[in-house]
Amino acid sequence: MKKLISFSINNKLALWILTIFVILFGTYSGYSMKLETLPNINEPVVDVTTVYPGASPNEILEQVTEPIENTVSNLEGVKSVTSTSFENASSIQIQYDLKKNMEDAEGEVKEAVQSLGLPSDAEQPRVARVSYNDLPVLVLALTDENESLQELSHYAETTIKSEFESVEGISDIKVVGTIQKELEVSFNDKDLNAFNLTEQNVIDYIQSISSDAPLGLQVVDDEEQSAVIKGSVTSAEDLKNLEIPVVPSPGESENGKTFVKMSEISTINEVTKEKSVSRMNGKEAIGIQVYKNAAGNTVQVVDGIQEKMKELEKKKDSLAFTSVLNEGDPIKDSVHVMFQKALMGAAFAILIILMFLRNIKTTIIAVVSIPLSLIISLMVLNQLDITLNLMTLGAMTVAIGRVVDDSIVVIENIFRRMTLKGETLKGFELIKEATAEMFSPIVSSTIVTIGVFLPLGLIDGPVGELFLPFGLTIVFALLASLIVSITIVPMMAHLLLRKNIQHNSKRSKERRKSPYKRLLNWSLNHKIISFVIVNVLLVGSLFLLPMIGVSFIPDSENKVIIASYNPVPGSTNDDIKKEIQKSEDVLLERDHLNDVQASFGEGNPLNPSDTKQVLFIINYHPELADITKEQDELASKLKDVNKGEWDIQSSGSGYNTLSLFVYGDNSGEVNEAVEKINGTLESENELTGLKASTSESLKQLGFVLDTEKIASLNIQPLQIFDVLSQGSSSTQITSLNEGGEMIPVNVSQGQEEGSAFSLEDKRVQTLTNENVKLSELVKVEEETAPASITKRNGKVYGVITASITGDDVAAVTSKVQKEVDQLDLADGIEVEVGGVADQIDESFTQLGIAIISAIMIVYFVLVLTFGGGLAPLAILFSLPYAIIGSLVGLVVMNEPISISVMIGALMLIGIVVTNAIVLVDRIVQKEKQGYSTRESILEAGMTRLRPIFMTALATIGALAPLVITGESDGSGLISSGLGITVIGGLISSTVLTLFIVPVAYETLAKMKMKLGRKNRKGHEKGEVA
Repeated sequence: MKKLISFSINNKLALWILTIFVILFGTYSGYSMKLETLPNINEPVVDVTTVYPGASPNEILEQVTEPIENTVSNLEGVKSVTSTSFENASSIQIQYDLKKNMEDAEGEVKEAVQSLGLPSDAEQPRVARVSYNDLPVLVLALTDENESLQELSHYAETTIKSEFESVEGISDIKVVGTIQKELEVSFNDKDLNAFNLTEQNVIDYIQSISSDAPLGLQVVDDEEQSAVIKGSVTSAEDLKNLEIPVVPSPGESENGKTFVKMSEISTINEVTKEKSVSRMNGKEAIGIQVYKNAAGNTVQVVDGIQEKMKELEKKKDSLAFTSVLNEGDPIKDSVHVMFQKALMGAAFAILIILMFLRNIKTTIIAVVSIPLSLIISLMVLNQLDITLNLMTLGAMTVAIGRVVDDSIVVIENIFRRMTLKGETLKGFELIKEATAEMFSPIVSSTIVTIGVFLPLGLIDGPVGELFLPFGLTIVFALLASLIVSITIVPMMAHLLLRKNIQHNSKRSKERRKSPYKRLLNWSLNHKIISFVIVNVLLVGSLFLLPMIGVSFIPDSENKVIIASYNPVPGSTNDDIKKEIQKSEDVLLERDHLNDVQASFGEGNPLNPSDTKQVLFIINYHPELADITKEQDELASKLKDVNKGEWDIQSSGSGYNTLSLFVYGDNSGEVNEAVEKINGTLESENELTGLKASTSESLKQLGFVLDTEKIASLNIQPLQIFDVLSQGSSSTQITSLNEGGEMIPVNVSQGQEEGSAFSLEDKRVQTLTNENVKLSELVKVEEETAPASITKRNGKVYGVITASITGDDVAAVTSKVQKEVDQLDLADGIEVEVGGVADQIDESFTQLGIAIISAIMIVYFVLVLTFGGGLAPLAILFSLPYAIIGSLVGLVVMNEPISISVMIGALMLIGIVVTNAIVLVDRIVQKEKQGYSTRESILEAGMTRLRPIFMTALATIGALAPLVITGESDGSGLISSGLGITVIGGLISSTVLTLFIVPVAYETLAKMKMKLGRKNRKGHEKGEVA
């Protein structure tokens, strides 16, 4: 080690060149890193969505949902399977254990569902992991005062979409609210019957004649060429004039024709149809959703799209884009705020070091480790493709106080020896020896701190993915600080401190008369009293626990509310539009409102399979004081205005949620229990956004087949199904290419949405080409059926959800559990409390194991460092007393125990132990030099007092901005809770470490000495015998 120190001092130029290279490359790495709010987090959930057009909820359940459920529920690691079967689609969420590799899980589910024999009309199931990349990074509203909505739709789907897709990092651009031109074919049943035709006859013929048919390779002029029969229908006029062959019947046709034109049996019109609906501030507008891929950088994607927006607006003056949801700007703001906190923390740390050293040169040498360590960590993070996000930036803010510790210890020792009376070494030799003297404690303290963060890699699920980059950043910064302290620091000390610093006799006298020395000596002479005092403080602090709440992750206060509106089952599109307008009237009158966008149909990012659900994105001015209060007021007002259900939450919330799952034997009993529980919880002030989801019913048509008559006429039931399915919805039969634009051709049933269904003019063809009225074969009955069927682990269930507004999530959850237990519910009803309570249990358990593992790792490293168990055991005595300051700090600042607090406790282990190592290492050194244990302790206490206080206060100064500025700026995950925990714990542990660790060390040393004497006496008696 001395060789490395000597090399650094003797090769200053080379070291300066290397340092400049590191600064340049590290700065470049920092600018090259992707900016994100958080690391990419994969929830332990796989979604399976299957679209089955025209199917009822019961059909979806029996033919799609249950086969998939039965298959996936047996897969390894599956914790629960939740499903919803509603009209046209099935949605299944598979929840896994936190330990499950979600990439493997997704592959296993895909393989499992591909082998299922689902209905042929059902689309291939879409299997995807739940990830933050599933949500758009930018939502825009597009308007043009000079163009119709149809013209703007075409422009958006062609020009704008193409321009946006050229931006690097884009995975998808969805355009919603568009109007599409199409040809609508309305058949006249009477005319069809007159020519002995059915709709299916005509549709089959059109599809066969209008599409290109490949004939394979044909030899033409001794050369092989591909041959294709071209479709004969290329325009609306072609379709109208298309001649359809008349089907022969047992008797003469009405007019003896063998062909009939389409225009004689149908009406063909060019119409416009809404593919989806999008509105902006009460007016029709085109919505554009921008999605990035997994490798994409949110900020760069958003910036790239905004550049394209400016270019397009320059080309068309009347074109206007409005940003409704922008994930890029909040990231920039959060990163900027965290960067400011880091600078403030660094400034505090520097001032504290300067205050102690009272020497500008030594202060410069000490603090140089801050930028160099962080720059080196940026280089490594960039190479590992870890993004620059709140977690990595927060880790750097936290690391500032720690990365300077090693340099402080080294430069303080150099400075101390330079001012020490009677010091024989000078210049190069003194700096080398002083640095080498501190090598063992700084290496062991660095390894200990790194060891503390190793268990973070063992934490599974979202919390592990969230905090692993945090731990890695600190580890890289600490390793860099170690290298800097034994290379750059001695080199700069030799450069800047060439002249010997005069011995400070005043400081020596102060040390001899130090109050600390007297108190330490008193503590050593009164060990029992000392232990009683500190343990009374420790036990007393534990009584503060009931006063501290329990939360999961603090919500950030983004000024955006995301609201989902589920209309009453059976609502038509026109009904939904009317409900949207009612909602807009309420929303547009709200104070501090920026914009409100409403959309439904295709392109709902929160629920792609539900085309009836309306998504509202409500954007507010930053001046809005309380987004949670606004959320509550909106929920109350909108509930009175609209029929249907609302789910309203701010975009920064979602961590502190409550879910109650109610299971039962049938939907009726479940619904009754859900309503009773919901009524009880409505009076809870600490719950907001209370929503009860039950199985609602809708009217449906039941078709009863006359099986005897059908069999006598030799008609297949599938023929009847084909005719009935034609009557259920508009069907696309082909498409025409007009000037490069594909125009769909749809068959309409000639009835408005929501109008009565009639069988009177429908016909089914027998094998003898005779048309039979459908009304003679089928009886229509009106009945009720569930609008959706929800199941969890195979049981019928209902769910109640709410957001917990209080700080003590655990207390609110426990209170709700007690209230539910007191309700008189029907036999067979089971209620399971989930949501954040489950997350707290799992995550806190894992973090608790991580903390215990960290303590074991610390002890193991200390045993290896000191070569015995006495010194490490004395060092561990510093840990329990950190609890005192942490708990007091949380109570005083009214901060709940959360994930960030637990991470702070994990950090505290490494920081507290570091101070104790510096003290105990000096005691061991002095003992080896022949001093008694008491003399060694007193000398070590006086010698290490200043570096211990310097490192502790530097860490406190670095973390102070987290506590002072709070978390309302978007840095909630690295919140004030972490800062309070570390600062409070560091204050109590530092003060008590200076007394209790020496007391523990001397006590253990005496016990070891007595044990050694007993062993020797026993050994001597054995020899005599």
